[in-house]
Amino acid sequence: MISQTSDVINFNALELLQGYLSKNHDLVSQTLLDVLEHFDQVTYLELNTESKYFVNAFLKSFLYVFTQPDYILSDRYVTKFIQFNLTISNLVAISDFKTTDSYLEILKFQPQNYAKILTLCSARNSFQFQRKDLFDASTELACLWYSCYLEIYRTGLVNRVVYQNLREHIIYEDDRLTNFYKIDDLYFGATYIDGDSDRLLKAKINKSIQNSQLIKNIIISNQPNPRKIAIITGFWFPQHSVYRILSDCIASLKDDYELTLVHLGDRQLEIDTQYFQEVKYLKFSDDNLDISAIQNNDFAAIYYPDIGMTSESILLSNMRIAPIQICGLGHPVSTFGSEIDYFISGVDAEVTRNTEANYSERLILLNGLGAINNYPNYQPNQRIDSLVIQDNNNHKSQFIINCPWYAQKVNYPLLVLLKKLIQESKQSILFRFFSGGGLIRKNDFLPFANEVTQVLGKDHVQVYPYLPYSKYMSIMEEGDICLDSYHFGGFNVIIDGLYIQKPTVLFEGKRWYSRAGAKLMKKLGLGDLVAKTPTEYTQISLKLINNQDFFAEMQERVSRVDLNQLVFQSSNGHYFKKAIAFLIQNHEHLQHDQSKKPIRIS
Repeated sequence: MISQTSDVINFNALELLQGYLSKNHDLVSQTLLDVLEHFDQVTYLELNTESKYFVNAFLKSFLYVFTQPDYILSDRYVTKFIQFNLTISNLVAISDFKTTDSYLEILKFQPQNYAKILTLCSARNSFQFQRKDLFDASTELACLWYSCYLEIYRTGLVNRVVYQNLREHIIYEDDRLTNFYKIDDLYFGATYIDGDSDRLLKAKINKSIQNSQLIKNIIISNQPNPRKIAIITGFWFPQHSVYRILSDCIASLKDDYELTLVHLGDRQLEIDTQYFQEVKYLKFSDDNLDISAIQNNDFAAIYYPDIGMTSESILLSNMRIAPIQICGLGHPVSTFGSEIDYFISGVDAEVTRNTEANYSERLILLNGLGAINNYPNYQPNQRIDSLVIQDNNNHKSQFIINCPWYAQKVNYPLLVLLKKLIQESKQSILFRFFSGGGLIRKNDFLPFANEVTQVLGKDHVQVYPYLPYSKYMSIMEEGDICLDSYHFGGFNVIIDGLYIQKPTVLFEGKRWYSRAGAKLMKKLGLGDLVAKTPTEYTQISLKLINNQDFFAEMQERVSRVDLNQLVFQSSNGHYFKKAIAFLIQNHEHLQHDQSKKPIRIS
């Protein structure tokens, strides 16, 4: 029924229909799964006429057969189809079908419809089933569907329906929701869906892990040596954002402590081992977490730079591996209920009143922002004075706005603000979206690009897939200004914009990830570019676009900033080392007083 060569796959609809009519349902199921596997693994950055025809033809056959009352899914195929929920949703989104709403209506009153509904019902559907009814039918399969449903955060938050459905989904309460699939996507994605409700889902995931046999069967033997510290991360290489803001903090420890790097995941990455006496490797695979490398250890403390960005970090953070366990700003969000004791941040970027609202850990506050920026590995090109790109007649054409946001940071309310800029600008705007490496799974890229284009218009949008850092920066240099995302802002991307001397508009929020950049801009004398409301965000952006004098003033102020002294030189490494020493000396006392009051290191 199918044949595949490289990235091309052929599908015979007639043979599929014949298999269905002859009641060879397992063969039909396997054929459908083989095609879905192709689209799960091969990401299309564009669809030519032939590819678009194939997607439409496949979905026409798939949805017709799949929703027939007498087409029976064998139990051995049910889980596989549900796990393709997002792949199917993405395929339908880039086809002429757009959603599976009409097919869910067809399934609504069919017998034996449960697994089919879980397969086709995604956050893109306006037609939704009651989650309680789905859990009543099968707790195990509903838990799997619940997790698969959330995977769409990477690409779908730009869609109004998806945005609302996901925000409802993560706050769903059900005592039977105790098992989770792809915990890294759920844990990481929850904050981008709703920064006020993410703690609810993360607490459930933590509890599920702590109650699992995977954790309970592991016995840790620890004989703490006050000079031994482990750094546990999967991203300790120079180009990664985690390394870029925290490597100098770790470097500050090298003369006073014996450091062990515990690398999570793929060994082939070019990790930086220069500050470590020893490197160990851990990887979660096939539902098995082998921690034998650190099961017997002498660490006095463990520092996790980026809990939530890998499944291993989430699992390990729910275990007591060392007496002192600390989280950092690589992914600047609380774990909300793991076995982490402290979160090291910066006093300038935190709201220090009622910190329990933002952290389950006790907050340790360094002077400044809590991070140390590395110098970008990029040599800026010759500056271009023109504020706009030129058309073929050498006339001013479009004002270019850089949106260096990973796709999960782009949401529907933010797109509405950008659309307002288009409507009220005195000149044509071109938004350039740098979606990063997050859209290379399950054909995420085209649905995201299409949704953004649909809201803003094809003449106003360019969406780039993953680019090497030098290419990304060279394209950024062509822009006139940068905008930061909201509600989850950036930090390294703000440094990138400043480095190439682009005025950047920021939205100041209430957590580190939406405050650090704003506080940095104010420190640099660029507070005029910081907004606290959506109205201010659009007003400042429009002033840069429409007012040449204001643009020139901001451009001049950005160009005068001494980044070497104010951004790339920091004493935070010294304060970070003081914080670690303080915690090692005072942890037992701190545990006894049970206070959540932030601790200031100065």
